[in-house]
Amino acid sequence: MAPVAGDCSPLPSSRLNANRVHTCQTQAQVGKDTIKIDMEIKFPRKEKKKKVVIEKKAQGSLLSTIFQEQKFPEPAYFQNVDCVGLPELLSPKQCRQIIDHAEAQGWSTQHRHRVLNLLWTDIIDPFFSEALWQLCGLGWFLRTISIDGMVPCGLNEVVRIQKYVQGSVFGRHTDQHVKRADGRTSKYSLRIFLNGKEEEEFEGGLSVFHVPFRKDPVVFEAETGLGLLYPQGEQCTVQEETEVLFGTKYVLRADILFCRPEDVGR
Repeated sequence: MAPVAGDCSPLPSSRLNANRVHTCQTQAQVGKDTIKIDMEIKFPRKEKKKKVVIEKKAQGSLLSTIFQEQKFPEPAYFQNVDCVGLPELLSPKQCRQIIDHAEAQGWSTQHRHRVLNLLWTDIIDPFFSEALWQLCGLGWFLRTISIDGMVPCGLNEVVRIQKYVQGSVFGRHTDQHVKRADGRTSKYSLRIFLNGKEEEEFEGGLSVFHVPFRKDPVVFEAETGLGLLYPQGEQCTVQEETEVLFGTKYVLRADILFCRPEDVGR
């Protein structure tokens, strides 16, 4: 699964709820007053009201339920590029479910002549991003990381799915920070290949990292479920997605948010 080096043609630069509440209706059984001959009045004994049963269901979304078991990813470190690999971060079945969801949503197009040509759709689902962060073990894996006094606190709720068809390309670019109004800022990018070359669904579409002061770039071939973690902003390595020559390639792209330690969990 190690990256391989290869030559790539230069391309122009670019930049890249609610709980259901079920109530059981209860009517108080009140009998009629009984009047005896001696005119003694007895009021009916009040029955204890039945407790209202509130059925609380776990919050979630249909897409978030594809994650059932807790994972603890085993990373693959590469000495020649600032990128960490997380093999089998997603199962082939989970990847297929995400692809099907994206296909059902429909696609938008990004196009710049010779620089950017791909389809995309955004999954805006906080339950999905939280399940991806927690159950896939990303939070566990990054639990000891600290950058500029900030610690990782989850994924941004907007998760982008990219679709590369024949002729699609993403020229040289770097990922930039996402700065939110709540003070959270992304520091790392997460890329997950949703299908791979082993399935022979596409040709081309290599992920290329242009490492400074290195003659040949570092090239990753897509493997189903493989995740890549790499820094954003000034620390981001220039990268590109080479042209897809045949078939269709799918990629999940998300931002890992950081916040002050005292704000974790808010």
